[in-house]
Amino acid sequence: MNSFSALKMDGRPLYEYARKGIPLPRPIEPRKVIVHSLELIEWLGTDHPYRWPEKVFSKEEKKAMEIALKGAESDVPVNDDLDPAVVAQIPTAFILKMKVSGGTYVRSIVHDLAHSLGSAGHVVTLTRSRQGRFALEPREEGELDCVPWDIFQRASTEPGDIDEDGWTEWEREVIKRLDVINT
Repeated sequence: MNSFSALKMDGRPLYEYARKGIPLPRPIEPRKVIVHSLELIEWLGTDHPYRWPEKVFSKEEKKAMEIALKGAESDVPVNDDLDPAVVAQIPTAFILKMKVSGGTYVRSIVHDLAHSLGSAGHVVTLTRSRQGRFALEPREEGELDCVPWDIFQRASTEPGDIDEDGWTEWEREVIKRLDVINT
């Protein structure tokens, strides 16, 4: 589990401890998760816009990071000394697709995979393609498509016209996806 997750310990999200450099009250408990599938979608090699991080931690930031990580893993040194020979190279990148159980912290899986290979890994972009029965691209029976984000963006600047039933576009799109539950 990553110390920058929203998972809570003693009522506080772990990222609060990490960002403020506060040691965790106890180690993060390992969690059972299920990885239903893990697929290498595309090997980008060095043909991508991603580069090595350029920021170097201040002494205070490094100490705070070491304190935060110590609560998640034992004895994790923070080494942000940049090797000019490595920085001059473009890092390797690839795209993974995972189907995981609820409560799975995907960034931790990437971290663990990289460490098992004797390397380091970092998630640059993350897209949740499904949540419950909502999917970006519904393919299975019972799946519903998500309300396109641009509908909300438009509504945030201009609510739009009201249709014959009294609904704006974004309201209609949300209502189409609601389940009526009779009790």
